[in-house]
Amino acid sequence: MSKESFRQAAQFFASTVEKISPRQWNEAALGVWTVRDLVGHTCASFARVAEFSQQRANRIDIESAAQHYHVSLSAEGVDDAIAERGRLAGNGLGDDAITTTRTGIEAALAALETTPENAIIEYPNGGIKLEHYLETRVLELMVHTMDIQTAIGIEMDPPRQALSCTLHLLADLAVDSRFGGQLALLATGRRVVPQGFSVLG
Repeated sequence: MSKESFRQAAQFFASTVEKISPRQWNEAALGVWTVRDLVGHTCASFARVAEFSQQRANRIDIESAAQHYHVSLSAEGVDDAIAERGRLAGNGLGDDAITTTRTGIEAALAALETTPENAIIEYPNGGIKLEHYLETRVLELMVHTMDIQTAIGIEMDPPRQALSCTLHLLADLAVDSRFGGQLALLATGRRVVPQGFSVLG
């Protein structure tokens, strides 16, 4: 299921990137990022999947996709570090960002062909099941693809399975946060979304 969700999310992202006009690449997108920065940051998921899926760990240190976020986002200065990596990744797209994107997707999907979802892979936080790591990449791809669509003024229907994967992970994160009950009320129309609301912490 995680592999298929990842494939859907990757195609959703690629189809969106192909709609970016030449003049839009340097326009504002999300926070300090331009559209190019945001695409570069999102593309990094493909390089990580291609690399990490080929590395094996002897034990599980991160037991869920939600725990990945708790660990990854807990370091001091993490927001600034992510912002800077995004800018560098945007520069790394080169003159033909669309081809770079497609190449990255193909490499990630090819790597997944030889790795079962229950494989325990090694990545910076330790050992994690591939299926759980892919869930984190699906969330990143889906949310940032919609960020890009907002920035360039388009709207496309998200793929169903990838969206379901994203929402399930966000629900898990909400339950772990102080916003779980608030999210339930927001989702049922009982409250208006407050500025800055996020279950990512």
